[in-house]
Amino acid sequence: MKSFLVIIPLCNKETTIERCLQSVLQQSFESFDVVVINDGSTDNSATMLEGLVSDKVELIHQENKGVSATRNLGIEIAIKNKYQAVALLDADDYWMENHLSNLHTAMTECPEATVVTTNYRYQVGHRRYSKTKFSFLHADHIKIVEPFFEGNYFNAVMTSSSIAINLKNKPSIRYDEKLTHTEDTDFMIRAAMQYRIAFNPVVSVTIDQSAPQRSDKIPMAQQHIMDFDQYESKVDEHSGLKKFLDINRFSIAIGYRLQNDIKNAALYQHKIDPSSLTKKQQQLLTMTTRQLKALKRTQKILGNLGFRIRTGR
Repeated sequence: MKSFLVIIPLCNKETTIERCLQSVLQQSFESFDVVVINDGSTDNSATMLEGLVSDKVELIHQENKGVSATRNLGIEIAIKNKYQAVALLDADDYWMENHLSNLHTAMTECPEATVVTTNYRYQVGHRRYSKTKFSFLHADHIKIVEPFFEGNYFNAVMTSSSIAINLKNKPSIRYDEKLTHTEDTDFMIRAAMQYRIAFNPVVSVTIDQSAPQRSDKIPMAQQHIMDFDQYESKVDEHSGLKKFLDINRFSIAIGYRLQNDIKNAALYQHKIDPSSLTKKQQQLLTMTTRQLKALKRTQKILGNLGFRIRTGR
């Protein structure tokens, strides 16, 4: 029985998919297989993989169904074939050679965790990277993140390229297939409310924000975003959940403001408890589109203020 089935959703990523897959094939931990699910690509993404398909790498083609449905299909394939865990990786991103080993160590040390994740870095340009910052005391050892939501005020503990789901714990959670964006945040909320989540502080994933055709470049008006209000009834049960929801509302509101959609920005803003935000974040919500765009040119500024819209693929 193989330990991991690695799931890579693929849709029009011809410039990055080979790098992504090669980073998996170079893993020091050898007990894994890979399924790349071509989700209706119209470019040369699938062609780029022709020489890499093997007994270890399967390429599946389907009509475009979206990233959530694609990940769910991968999870079902892993369950059907009795893998111990499924590890996710977006086609924009790539792993360091110790990533699966780091996930396996976290699963071994924290068998009660249904989701395990490692630390990661952002690639913001050619050979330019930025570090993550978390709102819990950063430890030098693997740990269960508790209270979970209090650990996610700056960067997300979980990403769609850094997590593994321990199938031995028989998780029922899946991605919401109605969402085109923020599906990772929605998945994280439901996972944290149901299961324990372990974090390995070793950086072994690169999230390439400089890659072309990332889904966060799609206009906000064309995005299907999660309903944050559905979790308001749970805020008293989960420490930090209210602030976590408001910080994400803030990110969405800023996204709308950057596109001069003040009406939709206001729908998110008026539901935010001001105490959930820093003074600088509150100031951003009062800025004009022009002022925000000027700030966005210095992405580091917005990143440090919590501007990180969590999207898929």
